[in-house]
Amino acid sequence: MPLLEIYRRRGAPWTLAEVKLLGKTPDSVLARRRHRTIKEVVAERQRRRIRLRLPPRRWTAREIKLLGRYFDAEVARRLRRNMGTVRWQRKRLKIPSLRPLKLRLWTRREEKLLGTMPDRELAKLLNRTPKSVVWHRTLSGIPCFYECRPWSKSDLAMVGVMPDKEVARRTGRSLAAVVHKRRILGRPNANGLVKHWTPEEDRQLGTMRDVELAKKLGRSENSVSHRRFQLGIPPPLHVWTQKEIGMLGTMSDVDLARRMGVKTWVATFKRRSLKIPGYSGPKKAFVPWTGEETRLLGKMLDGEIARRIGRNVSAVKARRQELRIPSADPMVQLRFWKKDDEKLLGTGPDREIARKLNRTPAAVQHRRSELKIPAWQTMKR
Repeated sequence: MPLLEIYRRRGAPWTLAEVKLLGKTPDSVLARRRHRTIKEVVAERQRRRIRLRLPPRRWTAREIKLLGRYFDAEVARRLRRNMGTVRWQRKRLKIPSLRPLKLRLWTRREEKLLGTMPDRELAKLLNRTPKSVVWHRTLSGIPCFYECRPWSKSDLAMVGVMPDKEVARRTGRSLAAVVHKRRILGRPNANGLVKHWTPEEDRQLGTMRDVELAKKLGRSENSVSHRRFQLGIPPPLHVWTQKEIGMLGTMSDVDLARRMGVKTWVATFKRRSLKIPGYSGPKKAFVPWTGEETRLLGKMLDGEIARRIGRNVSAVKARRQELRIPSADPMVQLRFWKKDDEKLLGTGPDREIARKLNRTPAAVQHRRSELKIPAWQTMKR
């Protein structure tokens, strides 16, 4: 087929019959039958998000010889197949793996040790992984070591008296189990990491900002806020100075609150109460278009022009549409309205004009409404 005939329909609008064939017919076959390029067919199918359904590939003798000689992942990479498909084909043909798994069967003696000690210690004793021990114990229905061990009186006497880590080390339990048991018994934490609030510290709550009080007491800001909320003490009111009010709107509320040491909602509430607009970032000066930049419009793609002149693609596109300069992209030119096409608007029904211009009736009606051209039926009356 001549090359001119193939490119004759490049950029032509897609018909409904052609769209129905996308994804059901191979791209190369569809391009050859419809006199289009393969890239054009692939681009249209991807734009419409249509998946190409390929038939299953048969295994050749050359591909089967690779099974077992390399790892399944390497064979899948070389043959461009799924690793699960490669593994299934190898097992179906009973071909051993390059490095088969050496599974150790559980003996009766090892199964008796399940649940008698922590899973990590048993894994070290049996030279197995902790996951293997947990999986086999769960499969056998054996409870874990911590669930089947009741708390003795001597173990309970240590809870809350000494740190939780020390209790866990002496009783052979996990740290989470000790913390859970201490909380159930309602005993205080003896780790020395939590500082209990004294009556003198409680009296200072609400007298100053949480940030300042946290620095004074050597606590975190969240701890002070949480304690004040528990006692129902309202936060102290912030007294705004003229300098702080003048900073509203000059920066974001988050940055201003961080600089002043208050919550973000305090700065936002004060700014809105004074009807001060929010900070929208630094204003960029408008750079006018030069004659050299304007002459490039329509001669190359908008992205290439934006890269050359250092502007945004949307700015280039808006400037080109403002000057009514058609795009250099052949696919965009089909959607661009020419002056000759606009002269036909209103001279007949929208459906006939759409059929002449190879457009949809909705596109013709929308363009006619933009140009404020009355409909043909109105002019006839």
